[in-house]
Amino acid sequence: MKNQRFENRSESLYSVKPDTVISDSIKLEMAKWMEEERKYFDSACQEETKKAKEDIKKNKLVFFHYFGMVKQYKGNNEMNELLKKYSIEVDSALTYCTIPSSLQNCYANVMSEEIDKRFGAKFIDSLRNVAEIEYVKKNPDKIYRFEECDWTSRYPGDKSYEEFSKSYETDFWKDVEYADDFEYRKDKELYSSMGSRFILYKTGKISDVKVDVTFQNKKNYKYSSYFINRLKEFVQKTKWVPAKSSGIPVNSEMEITLFFK
Repeated sequence: MKNQRFENRSESLYSVKPDTVISDSIKLEMAKWMEEERKYFDSACQEETKKAKEDIKKNKLVFFHYFGMVKQYKGNNEMNELLKKYSIEVDSALTYCTIPSSLQNCYANVMSEEIDKRFGAKFIDSLRNVAEIEYVKKNPDKIYRFEECDWTSRYPGDKSYEEFSKSYETDFWKDVEYADDFEYRKDKELYSSMGSRFILYKTGKISDVKVDVTFQNKKNYKYSSYFINRLKEFVQKTKWVPAKSSGIPVNSEMEITLFFK
């Protein structure tokens, strides 16, 4: 049950920028429109709530996949198959930042509460975990984006992502020297940096190593090759820890960034 009512009113007055200069007459007009719009959404929500309760009485349950300003999951098809075993139908819904959350997806919200009531508050999360594990097992050769993986470090010895974001840079600079005439950063607001992107396979293998360098002081570009080669060497020699998705080792994209003095 898709909320086309909300899709058709995406230019909501709730989205007016707070720093916009508005005259008193326009403010009054806006207040009037916002009140009318809230009444519209109230009415729509009541209608959807009534419809959901009627469907529940008929023993109809619907699970909604949300899209928009919410976390996106993998394994939706696997999730759908698991839900079928419990006679739960599947639909999708959008979320909007311009509409109060209490006034959107009211049908879906009532259905969610009923599913929790019948099967338990952890039911959907448990099915989601099973679905995501099945998805990973079905896609053994997929290369996952960094954010699709479990949030643990992939640098040897580190136990958290916070450590990862600091220690690889510290270790890199231990064996890399600056030339005597290298121009160091003078403006505190401007940074020179270099980054590497590569593929880390679940076997520990590395491929497709790419390095980019950006210097605020153009005189330093004469040292680009030196820094690029040192970073490539560092990436290839490091015993990176393979990423995991749902606890299973997977191939993943990697990206690291280092800053110059």
